[in-house]
This record gives sequence, C-alpha cells and structure tokens, in this order.
Amino acid sequence: MKSLALVIASVAIAFIAGAVEPAAAEDAAQAGARAERDLPAITYDGKQAATLHYGDLTVMLDSEPGSDADSRVPVFTGRYRDQVVFSFRLEEAEAEAPRTEARVLRLDPKTPLPQVVMTGFTGGAHCCTLTRIATPLTTDEWRVLDAAELDGGGYRFIDVDNDGAMELVSFDNAFLYAFASYADSYAPTRIAKLMGSDINDVTQEPKYRAFLRRKVQEMEADARKDPNLWHSNGFLGGWVGAKSLVGEIDSAWRRMLSSYDRKSDWSLDECTTGEELDKCPEDKVRKLSFPQALEKLLMDNDYPTVKRAR
Repeated sequence: MKSLALVIASVAIAFIAGAVEPAAAEDAAQAGARAERDLPAITYDGKQAATLHYGDLTVMLDSEPGSDADSRVPVFTGRYRDQVVFSFRLEEAEAEAPRTEARVLRLDPKTPLPQVVMTGFTGGAHCCTLTRIATPLTTDEWRVLDAAELDGGGYRFIDVDNDGAMELVSFDNAFLYAFASYADSYAPTRIAKLMGSDINDVTQEPKYRAFLRRKVQEMEADARKDPNLWHSNGFLGGWVGAKSLVGEIDSAWRRMLSSYDRKSDWSLDECTTGEELDKCPEDKVRKLSFPQALEKLLMDNDYPTVKRAR
C-alpha cells in the first residue's frame, strides 16, 4: 500500500502535532502521549488469558470455543470491585489464535472512571480492526459501545482540543478503493468524540479545523515529493475531501478538474436502482466520470461540496 503508507508513515507526527494552535498543539499532544503511556494496556495472544488492572477495575481477555474445533472467539470481561460490570464475545474476530487488546483511556471527562477500549482483528489483507468501548455511567453501571470497524490499526486516540479527554481519530475508509487501488488511495481524517453513551462525529466543529489543516499540509508535502500525485485520482479524491473539511472545497475542486487522470481505467460505475453492481441489471449501470463519482462520495458522506459538479 504505497501512497496510503506514506500517509500512515507520517501519521504519528501529524497526530501528535495537531491542535488549536501549533504550540498548544504540541503541548496537548505531548500530554496526551504521556497519559496514553501512563494508563495500563494489555495484549492477549490467543493462548494465555491476560488481565488488565486499574485500581478496583480489572478486565480479563480470554477466548472461548468458536464455530469449529480449530477456532476461538475472543471474550472480554470487566469487573469493578469483583462485580462483573460488562462481558461480551467479539464474534467477528473469531480465529485459531485471536489477538486482542485492551487499554484504559480517558475519552469522556465527565465519567467517574476512564473508559476501556478493546480491539480485535477480523483478518484479511487490509481489514479490519473492531473497537468496543466500555464506558461507566456510574462505577456499577457500564455500557459497551460499538465504534467504527476500520482498516488497519483502527483509531488513534489524541486529545486534540486539550480538554483532558481523547478524541477518536481515523482515516475515512470510504475513500479506500473508491478511485484507485488501496496502495494508491489517500483518505481524509475524521474525528469522533465520546459523549455519554454516544460516539459523535465532530470533524466539522471549528475547534478541530487547525488539526485538519495540518493533515492537508501533510498530503501536500507528499505531492511536493512526488508531483505525479496531482494527476492521481486516488490522491485527488482524498485531498479534495480533506480540503473540504477546512473550508477550501472550491479551490480544491478547481485544481482537481484541471489535473485529474481522465484516462484512468478504475471502475466508477454505479447502479441507478441502488443495488450492488454485481446484481445490477445491465441497462441500469451508469458510468460516472471521476468528478461525478467524487461529488457523489462527498455528498453521501456529509462532506461540504461545490454547488454544482462540472
């Protein structure tokens, strides 16, 4: 995964550096990194049960027999003062030796205890990390929330707005394979925040704009190193999406129109009935240009768009 790998390679710098102002961003990121290091984390290797300890809270990672004799299903069990406060199986991560992780992180500044973030992997070349978040309403009442299923390593947790709680930062997986291969795809950054029992997308809140602008700058730094990216639809799709999040959709759209690859053979077809393409009647298949496909993706995923596609 060549191009997205370039983004991921710089992600640690970007996630650590981004916040409301450069100096404040660095301080917030360093504080977040320290907090992330100081809170406990544990890994289960699919063989020996592992237990995380945080004060009166313990979380055991283990597995149970799966759908056949050679597979196991990960199980997470949380106890507070010896009382079980949550327990669940992660069926989608069933494997011969499933690897899972759990870590304590502060995602909501208002809860009596921090959250427990638990992850497992579905397997496959590029997919997918499953994330569950256990959050306490009280010390005795917990809820387990399903976060997004994401490519690769899943979320990064960074206190972007310096409020003492970490945001859930990820790449928008809708852009992967949308206009080019996985290796040649770029994707905008999305930000989510835990609020009570809800995980809300907060990407377009003004206080996150400086952080997102740094992500745009990283993409553009890649293009300075490799100017051919300005003619790659996989790069341009992610870049236009990222620019739209910082209020610069019009200028980005104009540049995209002047430089996109009109000879790309990447399929951009859609089914006008809404069915999957492999089930779509032949007379209902519509071929889209790259600008049309990009505008549709932006609209379908609530990105700012130009008033009219050209």
